[in-house]
Amino acid sequence: MKYRLFKTEGSTISSFSTVVGITLVLTMVGLLLIFLLVANSVTRHFREQLTVQLFIKEGVPEDQILFFKKEIESKDYSGEVNYVSAEQAAQIMQEQIGEEFVDFLGYNPLLASIDIKIDPEYAALDSLESKIADISTNSIVDSVEYQKDLLQKVNENIGKWGLGLLVIGVLFLIIAVVLIVNTIELAIFSQRFIIKSMQLVGATHWFIQKPFLKKGLYFGLLGSIFALAILSGTLLYLREPLADVIDILSADNRFLYLLFAVPLTGLFVSWLATAYAVRRFVKLQQSDLY
Repeated sequence: MKYRLFKTEGSTISSFSTVVGITLVLTMVGLLLIFLLVANSVTRHFREQLTVQLFIKEGVPEDQILFFKKEIESKDYSGEVNYVSAEQAAQIMQEQIGEEFVDFLGYNPLLASIDIKIDPEYAALDSLESKIADISTNSIVDSVEYQKDLLQKVNENIGKWGLGLLVIGVLFLIIAVVLIVNTIELAIFSQRFIIKSMQLVGATHWFIQKPFLKKGLYFGLLGSIFALAILSGTLLYLREPLADVIDILSADNRFLYLLFAVPLTGLFVSWLATAYAVRRFVKLQQSDLY
């Protein structure tokens, strides 16, 4: 037994409004996802710049320093590790200030150092401090320097932004479901008598829901395509002022997250909203249809 949904002028208008509603909601979801990807990239960039400098005591043999460097490289929190000798440090300083201060002073006051790029996954302040305390106890280490205040502010901001974005994301999802449920209910409203007639002849709930679910998924897919077209067109039109954003989305194939996340969200939310809306009409009493 097969049946077709009657197509009326009202159902056409409601279908159009449903697609428009889904498109607007998914456009907002896409914008939120772009913001999340950019925020995550910027946060990771700041964390990747975190460098811990271990200043080595004067007179320590270079082979001992290099052995200590290899030991640090084996640590899980270590990214790039560089050894800067006292002579190299003096040369860098001379290039920066434009004066040969070593000849003026008669000696080199700078110490050799080991510069450690911290892996972003281990850039949390509490865990980092314990690791720094561990390596700073080595007998050849004179002192340790790193941008503690900057790291603390970055981690605090990550926590605040993360919580804020989570709340916004949940609100967007709730708004998406409510809006799509309302628009799909309007689309199904004109078919309520057909639904009730099918129940009277013994049609199962799944048999009744199946064509509506297919149509809901179609609306979700269509809305996803339109939303991606709006987002892509906006980025293309504003490619100069949003050049940094486009670069971030292009790096590491982040734009693929957008291409997959928006359609998946559209299909899932449309299916969920359609199933809920049809179930409501299936459970309506005959007297409530008018």
